[in-house]
Order: sequence, then structure tokens, then C-alpha cells
Amino acid sequence: MKRSKIMRRGVLLTTLAVVIPLGMTFAAGWMLSIHAAQERLQTLAVIANDRASQTFAQATQALKSIAITDLEPCSPQGVEQMRMIAMNTFSVESVGYEEDVFACTSWGATSPRSKAWPEDFVTDDGVKVSLDARDDNALIKPMLALQFAAFNVLVDPEQFREVVLDEGVRLAVGTRQGRLLGPADSNMASFLALVHQGPTHGLKDGFLYTLVAQGNFTVIAAIPREELLRSLVQQVLYLLPIGLAIAVGLVFMTLRWWRRKLSPLAALERAVQRHEFIVHYQPIIEIETQRCIGAEALVRWRKPNGTLIYPDVFIPLAESSGLIEAITDQVVNSVFEDLGEMLARDRSLHVALNLAAADVCSGRLIPALLNQAGRVDVLPSQIWIEVTERSLIDLAPAKRTLERARSAGFVVALDDFGTGYSSLQYLQQLPLDVLKIDRSFVEQIGETEESSLLITHVIQLGHALELTLVAEGVETPAQLGYLRANQVRYAQGWLFAKAMDCTAFKKHYLQSRPGAAAPGIEGHQPSHRVSPDLEHDSSG
Repeated sequence: MKRSKIMRRGVLLTTLAVVIPLGMTFAAGWMLSIHAAQERLQTLAVIANDRASQTFAQATQALKSIAITDLEPCSPQGVEQMRMIAMNTFSVESVGYEEDVFACTSWGATSPRSKAWPEDFVTDDGVKVSLDARDDNALIKPMLALQFAAFNVLVDPEQFREVVLDEGVRLAVGTRQGRLLGPADSNMASFLALVHQGPTHGLKDGFLYTLVAQGNFTVIAAIPREELLRSLVQQVLYLLPIGLAIAVGLVFMTLRWWRRKLSPLAALERAVQRHEFIVHYQPIIEIETQRCIGAEALVRWRKPNGTLIYPDVFIPLAESSGLIEAITDQVVNSVFEDLGEMLARDRSLHVALNLAAADVCSGRLIPALLNQAGRVDVLPSQIWIEVTERSLIDLAPAKRTLERARSAGFVVALDDFGTGYSSLQYLQQLPLDVLKIDRSFVEQIGETEESSLLITHVIQLGHALELTLVAEGVETPAQLGYLRANQVRYAQGWLFAKAMDCTAFKKHYLQSRPGAAAPGIEGHQPSHRVSPDLEHDSSG
């Protein structure tokens, strides 16, 4: 994944990590607000409905009690009884009797009404109900009238709504037929239409409402959207710490993902997955003849934009992260793909492969190398296995691996000799064929007599151990002359050529060998040492 794409994805994920928890906080706050409001409205509506039913039942009981009395209607005793019933029944404003031209109330004799009250509905037990019973006196507000036989009782509609309401809650009481009892908010009338249509709760006309229909009455409790929003703010403030904590956690995880994706290790992992590693070849020159007799395979990381990353930048990270084995496998495959046919044609040519510490200790690469060599008809002796002092952390398994390699016919070289702490111990205990003198010694040639003395001792030590010597980092003719004079057999460095790709190396190799094939390191003596005496015997 490209860096720009990772950046865009990281920004998107970070934004979502903030927006989603906060959005969920608001959504949860809204749901809690709705749920709490609906529960509150449901409770109030049930209470109001019970209140209306009780009021209606009291009025009905008072009406029937006066209707079955033995007293003569409108007699002084009858009027007194009606007055007592009105006084003792909380919901009843007055009790009346009316038959033809004869009428009275609990307040005394009165004239018959000029217009009969319209009947809105009749209860199951025969009580006629008029919701808007008006007196001939226009100053008296409309009442709810219950009539049974010739008797009636009047009830103030406000009695049906006498419920303690929370702030902002609206309440209306109506009949099951959809008529309001008494004055109410104009918005509430529209809710009564839902009695027959449903649903019994929801949002409508800027209100959250709940409708309860029980018995003869329907009660609507509603709360305006403004109150819901105030409740939402309270719920969000309550939930906000949780939402922020989740957002912080997600942002932290996103930043970790982002940092990991942009980290060198993540880039290296992607490079391994995409096979972005290529091999360049550093020619190895025979000093005496100036001919190229082999190459050291050097891995390069070529990024998608074409940038080349050198191994000293990423190899330590690859070794510490365990990716080095996958990189080594890609290098081995590339080497045999690039030079397999060339190695099979010219037995004097060799290629040197650097093994990582993990491969040296495990020995896993030896069977793979034998398989690859056999596949393209390359001799094991044409493969130099190079190990560095820093890769020989555990000497015992390293020794077993190198012994297996030499037994299989591979040439074993100790690279970067002299840069570690146990150089002499390695020379003494490990089965080696080649000693590669580190460039740090070669650079000191000719600077001072004392500095040249150290490389002289290294060369003498290699000769004494009958090891083939290869000098690394040769850059000047003076260095080359010194090495020739001290019988160092091979050299590599910028004096001859820099590391190059496969095509350039093949061209360089052919140009350096205009005649017959030059000698190389092909086989082992029984002592498993590569001896200078084999120089002309191993040409092929």
C-alpha cells in the first residue's frame, strides 16, 4: 500500500474513530430520551385514564342513586337529597331533574332548558352522555352531562384531567369516538384521530405522544420536540464521557495502526509480500589475471517508485523481526533465475550468497540450495556460502550447519573477518575454505607502516591456515599492488566494478574473459580447503 493511500486511509479511520462513537452517543442519548419520555407519558396517560374512569363512575353512581329514590322529584325533600348528593360527590357539580315543563336542580326549582342536550354516546348500562352540555345562561361554561331517566348530573370536564403533570407535558381526554372533553391544546385534537388508525405512540406534529384507550375514554399525553431536545442534551452530557472514552480508545488504536503501517517494519513486511527485493552482483576478480571469476550476490530493496534501499538499512530490521528468511529465499530464487544457466555453462564461475544468523543456526537453507542447484545443473562447489562474524552467535549449531554445507560440496567463506570479537575462535573451530578480509583493513594499506602491519598479519594468518583469501573494498591501484605482492588471490571493490544488475554483470563477465575460461574454485580437497594449487586444475 502506497504511503499516500495509507495516509488517506488513516485520516478516514481517525475521522470515523471520532465520529462514530460521538454519533452513537447522540443516537443512544436520543433513544434514551425517547424511551424515558414514552415511559413517562405512558404512566401519566394511564393515571389520567384511571382518573377519568373514576370520575365518570362516581358521577354515574350519584346519578343512579338519585334515580332510584322514593322521594318525589323536585319536592323539598327531593331537592335536599339532590343537594346532598352533589355536595358529597366530588366530581359532580350539580344534580338535576327535568320532565316536560317541570324542572329543578340541587340548587332549587328552575325552568326547563330551551334546547335538549345532544347525546354523544350511551354507556352499556343506559346512561346518556353529552360532552358539551350548555346552559341557557351563556356565562356558565359547557359541562359534561350524564342523563338517566329524567335525572341528570353535570360534571366539570376539568375533573377528567386533574393529574399532576411534568413540565412541558400536554394532556387531553376524549371519548372512544374521538371527541375531546372540554378545551384542550389545538394540537391535541389531531391525536384523537389515531384512536382508530394507530399507532398508539410515536412522533407527530412536533410532539412525542402516547395514547391510552381504556373503558369509555381515550387519554393522550404528549410532549413537544423542544422538551425532547432538552432531555437529549441531558442524556448526551451523561453519556458523553463514555463516548469520548471509546473515541479516544479507537483513535489510539487507529494511530497505532497508522504508525505501524508507516513504520519501517510495516514497509519491510509489504516489500516481502510484494517481492520487491532484487539482487545486484559485485564482481570478484582474480588479482593475477584481472579476470572475473564470480560475484557476490547483494540484495537491494527496490521500492515501487524505483528507489533502491541498501542492505545496511533494512537487513538489521529484517533479522530482528524474523523477515530475513523470507528475504533470503527471494534472493536465492533470484540468483538461480539470473545466473543458473550461466553457472551451468561455465563451471569456473561461482556466486557467493550471504547467510543470515537464523539460517546459519537452523541449517534450513542447505537442502533448498541443493535442490535449486540440481534443478539448473549447477555444482554445489560453484556456490560460496558466506557467513559473517555477527551471524555466528551460537557457535555449535553454526559449526554443524557449515560442516553439512561442506559435506554437500559448498564452499564456506568467513565474511568481514576481523570486525567481531571472536575472529580467531571462529578460524580455529569452524570448517572454512575462504577468508574474506574486511574493507576496514584494506583501507589502511599504505597509510602508515603501522596500519599496513595489521592487514599483513591477517594475510599471513590466512596463508598459515591454508585459506583462500579475498580482499573486499579495493579502491586504489596501490591497494591492489599491495595485495598482489602479498599473494592475496581474489579481490572485489570499486576499483574493478560496483555492484550491478544481472544484465550488466553478464556483460562485464564476458568482457573480462576474452579467451578460454579462467580458473575458479570448483571442488574440495579431502581436507576441505580451497587451495591455490587448484587454480589451473579447476578451469572448466
